[in-house]
Amino acid sequence: MTIESTEAAAALAAMRQSRERLAAAANCPPARHLAFAGILGGLVASQAAPPFATMAIEAVLLVCVALVVLWDRRRTGMFINGYRAGRTRLVTFGMLAFALVVLALTTWLKETWGLVWAPIVGGVVVAAAAYYGSAAWQRIYLRELRETP
Repeated sequence: MTIESTEAAAALAAMRQSRERLAAAANCPPARHLAFAGILGGLVASQAAPPFATMAIEAVLLVCVALVVLWDRRRTGMFINGYRAGRTRLVTFGMLAFALVVLALTTWLKETWGLVWAPIVGGVVVAAAAYYGSAAWQRIYLRELRETP
């Protein structure tokens, strides 16, 4: 091995170690997935409330998003955007599409059929899907980190 190839191998090893440290830091506890699920499900469920109350709930949920960002930064020193490039983007847009379809359906049920409880049921369904979607997002992200040389 020449000096250049030795240096290149050392640099590659250092980069792999750095990615492994990043993967360890980015490994979220279940409570983090639960927080995301609560926020996304809450956005759907809030549609059961009267319009002014819905806006107030949505404002509280927006503050919760900021608190999750702060929590991530305090816990890991970073916040990883869900819209980042890579295979995780498919999970992000899949969760978003599912939540929007459920939101539209349950709002329609409330407005057309008077089923005021429909957004609450929809919120629970979205929250469950968001929890598992968040965990899947994390698994894919960690796999991508570890696959990259």
